[in-house]
Amino acid sequence: MILRDFKRLKRSLQLELLETEGIMLVECRGLRVTMELYAFLDYYVEVFRGQENDKIIMIQAFDDTECLEPYLEQIDISGLVPRPI
Repeated sequence: MILRDFKRLKRSLQLELLETEGIMLVECRGLRVTMELYAFLDYYVEVFRGQENDKIIMIQAFDDTECLEPYLEQIDISGLVPRPI
């Protein structure tokens, strides 16, 4: 599924796909909003939830890696890096 098609899906189907096939990279909690960043196929998806009611505020999908800049220090890649012998 290409990015354009994902963006056209109903929000409930987007969430179902992320939960079953996406890889959560990081979760950030703010004062009022929790943001989850997923890798999905060959693009990324941000899910914004209200903390008081866990309601989805927005889902934003993108393939521009510049949009990952705010998350780079928070993403744990230790499992991807070979360990010394």
